[in-house]
Amino acid sequence: MHWDFVSSAPVLGFGRYLGTPLQRLEVAGLVLTESTYAPGIVLARHRHRHAGFRLTLEGSFTDVMEGRARECPPRSVAFQAPEVAHEQRIAGQRTRTFNIDFSESFWRSRAPLVSQLNSRMELTSARMSTLSAGLYQEFHRGDDVATLAIEGLALELLAEAVRATKPQKASAPPAWLARVRDQLDASRGPPPTLAQLAREAGVSPTQLGRGFRQFFQCTPADHLRRTRLERASRALRETGHALSDIALEAGYCDQSHMTREFNRRLHLTPAEYRRRLTGCAFRPTG
Repeated sequence: MHWDFVSSAPVLGFGRYLGTPLQRLEVAGLVLTESTYAPGIVLARHRHRHAGFRLTLEGSFTDVMEGRARECPPRSVAFQAPEVAHEQRIAGQRTRTFNIDFSESFWRSRAPLVSQLNSRMELTSARMSTLSAGLYQEFHRGDDVATLAIEGLALELLAEAVRATKPQKASAPPAWLARVRDQLDASRGPPPTLAQLAREAGVSPTQLGRGFRQFFQCTPADHLRRTRLERASRALRETGHALSDIALEAGYCDQSHMTREFNRRLHLTPAEYRRRLTGCAFRPTG
């Protein structure tokens, strides 16, 4: 399916960002950029021509793409796939980011390895932060060995991200945890409490919370909010159903509840979200 709002989003070139650049270095098929952003601004929907990683040095922001909001706090690392439209909302404090962009030839030469990387990836390993911070240090060091160090660290960073796409041995959640997730996915209206979920799974609330974060990288509440938002976003994009019906089917208590969550996570009402996706009055595409 094709959306006009994606194709019309402006494209930023190699190592270019909408913030105020503080320093820029081009070396070994990479562009390293440090940028700063004023508190509370909204960076309108745009795309990046090149793939890259972004380390949040200071402050924080919300990255919104394809109906999904991702929080980017300090020390977090995010991957930006080429040509994926997104919008960013800077928090109420000065924010700085360090960006590592890969040239088209660098990326193309490693296509078999990097083909599985996408902007929805959750790069939560401490090693991703450590490698990105090391790149930032070399970026400012600027001696005659920095180029060699930057190239090596960038390849390690890329390898770590690729590993994150590979299934880990013994990574399947236990059956009781999978049942809990399925129960949350099927939940409509008032959600179950943590104690209820734990009791039905036959584990303690502490064990349930720890297992959920270990296997799914979020809390049960986070998972429930995310699945509701994804269900509602998909229905808004792909159907002409009334907002009240979409809210109930997605699991919200009512339309007002859905509107509050959309405003909180996407800073848009459901109706605004639907209009922005089509660029005009909504018409089902089938």
